[in-house]
Amino acid sequence: MKRILTFVLAIIVLCGMVLPICAIGNGATPYYNNTARATARFNIGETGEAVITLSYSGYTACTTGATITSKIQKLVSGDWVDVNGASWIDECEEVRKTVQHTKQLTSTGTYQLVYEFEVRGTGGDADIINGTIEDTY
Repeated sequence: MKRILTFVLAIIVLCGMVLPICAIGNGATPYYNNTARATARFNIGETGEAVITLSYSGYTACTTGATITSKIQKLVSGDWVDVNGASWIDECEEVRKTVQHTKQLTSTGTYQLVYEFEVRGTGGDADIINGTIEDTY
């Protein structure tokens, strides 16, 4: 009986050590207080028109609104420089919202979208979700 108990405890300990490693390897998804999903898309067409689409989806009984900040930058001599007239701040009061902006770019090069969602609600502190997406023209 003592051997069986020792064997079962050893299995439990090994599982406790292996499961967290597997979770890390699978790319754990962050959990947010007020946001179910946030997505950003950035595409520059053949004519140089940049299209930005930003959307978030919150929880009906929780999310109270969001501030979405975005801007386009161009890579110039190794530094990212803000594109004139290509920054936006969208104040939203909806549980879910999609915003879209366009900007006609005047020169070829590598560009990036820099974005940030600040999603507020009753679930706790505001969720801050940010990132960058590159495209070339």
